[in-house]
This record gives sequence, structure tokens and C-alpha cells, in this order.
Amino acid sequence: MDWAKFSFNFNLDVEGLLPDVVSIEAYREAALNLVLPPDWREQLDKLNRVRAVHGTTALEGNPLSEAEVAQQIETLEEAEQEVVNRMSKEQLQIRNSGLGQEWVRQRFYPGSAPLTVSDILELHKMTTQHSDVTNNVPGRFRTFSVTVGSPEVGGVHRGAPHDRLSQLMNEYIEFVSSRRLMAYHPVIRALLSHFFLVTIHPFGDGNGRVSRLVEAGILFQGGYNVHGFYGLSNYFYRNETEYKTLLQKCRESVPFDVTSFVIFGLKGFARELKGINNFIKTKLNRVVYRTMLVRAFNTRTGSRRRLINQREYNLLDFLIVETEPNDPFSDSPSKRIKLSELREVPYIQAVYRNVTPRTFFRELTRLRQMGFIYFTQVEESREWIIELDFGAIGRY
Repeated sequence: MDWAKFSFNFNLDVEGLLPDVVSIEAYREAALNLVLPPDWREQLDKLNRVRAVHGTTALEGNPLSEAEVAQQIETLEEAEQEVVNRMSKEQLQIRNSGLGQEWVRQRFYPGSAPLTVSDILELHKMTTQHSDVTNNVPGRFRTFSVTVGSPEVGGVHRGAPHDRLSQLMNEYIEFVSSRRLMAYHPVIRALLSHFFLVTIHPFGDGNGRVSRLVEAGILFQGGYNVHGFYGLSNYFYRNETEYKTLLQKCRESVPFDVTSFVIFGLKGFARELKGINNFIKTKLNRVVYRTMLVRAFNTRTGSRRRLINQREYNLLDFLIVETEPNDPFSDSPSKRIKLSELREVPYIQAVYRNVTPRTFFRELTRLRQMGFIYFTQVEESREWIIELDFGAIGRY
């Protein structure tokens, strides 16, 4: 791109964005209308923070997995300076990103003061201190030219001339707080702020991380960080090639045609909010199912008979726990269990140790007929799969 022609003007097809904005509002309202128990809120916040830290650092080449980030993030943030001095670059990036998240949470609450250049410099200092030392001074604009990108993601991008950075960043702050930008939906505003900051590329390193934290800050100010910290870092990481290619594509013309990048981001944010709703739904389904299960066990259908017996109760109680999805944000409300594997579980063997296998299968069939569970069969292997039927909640 030609920096002599650069301006903060852009073209955006607002009408084409409406379906995704409507989806975002629907998912946001659904999540906000539910009051969550403290332990659910804490779990949700931690999961989202881990995903965001992993996503934003992985985009910069950090090799630590999401599981490793989850294991280390709290320990790293609370470490004494002596321990910090011994950390690897990768660990420091994880620690710094977590601290940056917490700073954003405290700084950009609804109604807080607008973003400033000092905020951006502070975020950069916090994000890159001790970890990104090659051609980078934490909290300072670069003093050299820089190019990023590759043919695989649409080409190479040259950041703004270093002798214009101070002026451009002051103009960027005016742009972010301008009437024109403030008229847009907060998520659109966050994405545009992200796009222009990473396009200017004011730092030697950490530009993407800072841009994504600025984006998260605007979402916080707009009240769009529902039930904890999250943004789009995890979505961008899972769709890394498309993310980087769209950034490059949108820079090809001046004024910038940013519609494709904004649509991409809106769809991602709607997906993130849907994941929050999936998490809540999964938790609620299991809480209500367990309450229904107790009620069914206590319901007598005769002098010596209950609606479900003790073995059936124990089996269903086991399935409530064991079918919880590995990914708590998954669209699937239940993890699937193979019938052949269920019979070999030590707990189930203990529950049914005094009866024949025929009794086990007869009671499974009965639970299916009553609507507590359902069976499906995998076509290729002909393997039978067992899942909880949450429709039982409305029947019992």
C-alpha cells in the first residue's frame, strides 16, 4: 500500500452486516438474561481467558498448547520476580498476555474514558516486556521500517513510515473516538479499530496482540464481554489463514474495503457468543436432569416399585457426568458413549455385579423406551452409541 495516500477512510456494506449483528444481539441477550452461580462464572471466565491467551500468543508463533496455557497461566501471573527472571520467552508471553487481559478488564469498563495513545503504549509495554526484545522496545514506537506477511496470506504489508508514527497514532485515537465510528455497533467498531491499528503496525513486535487487546477493550466498554473475558483471539487463531488473508485483502485499495474482514469478525463473535450459550445450556441441562432424576427415583408406581430402580438411577447419574462434552462450548449437548465401552466401565460393572448381562441390557432398553436415553448406530462400524435424552426433563 502507498502510505502517501493513507487515510482512515473506508468502505463498509452495512446492510450486508445486519444478519450477523442480529445474531450477536440474540446470543448476547440470551446469555445476559441468565444469572449464573459463582462457580459457573469462575469456570467460564477462566476457560475464556485461557482460550484468548492461547489464541493471541499462538498467532504470534508461541508453541504452547491450550492445555499448557491453562496449566500455567495463573501460576505465571502470580510468580515472584525471581521466578519471572527464569521464565522462557514462551512462558513470559503467556504471563504478559494474561496480565494485559486483566488490565483491559479494569480499564475499559462501560462508561470509562476513551482509548488514548498512553493506553496503547501501556498495553504494548505490558504485553512485550522481557519477552520480545529483538527489534522491540516495550512501550515505545518502532524507529525503523517493517514489513509483515507472506505470499501464502496474500502478500507482504509494509507498516507506516516510522517517522510518521506519532502523528498517525494521534490521528488513530481521534478516529476511534470519532462520531463516525461511534455510530457503528460496538463489535464493528472494535473490528475496525483492530484493523487500522494492525495496519499502521506501530511497534517492533506485539502489534497483533496489542490490536486484539484494544479490540477486547472496546468490547468491554460496549458491554459485550458477557460472563467473563473473551474476544476474538481464539476464533482468529482457529481461522488463522483466513484472518491474515482478509487483513491483507482489505488493504489492497484506498479507501480500504473492510467489509469482508468485518463480516468475518462478526460471524466469529456470534460464534463465540453461541459458545457461551452452549456452555450455560450444557450446565443447566445437567442440573435440571439430575433434579428430574431424583424425582423419578422417588416416584412410586406401586407398593414395592419405583419409576426407576436404584441400578437405573446409578446408571443415569453416571451418564450425567461422563457425557459432559470435552469442549464445553460445543454445539453438541452431550458426549457420546459406546455401548460396548459402557459395559466395561468398572463403576457400571459394580452397579450390575449381582445381575446377569441380560438384566443390564433389559434396563437400558427400558430407559430408552421411557425416554431417559436414546441409542444411535454408527453406520460404518454398526456400533451402538448411548446419549442422554434431555427431553426427559419435560416428561418427568
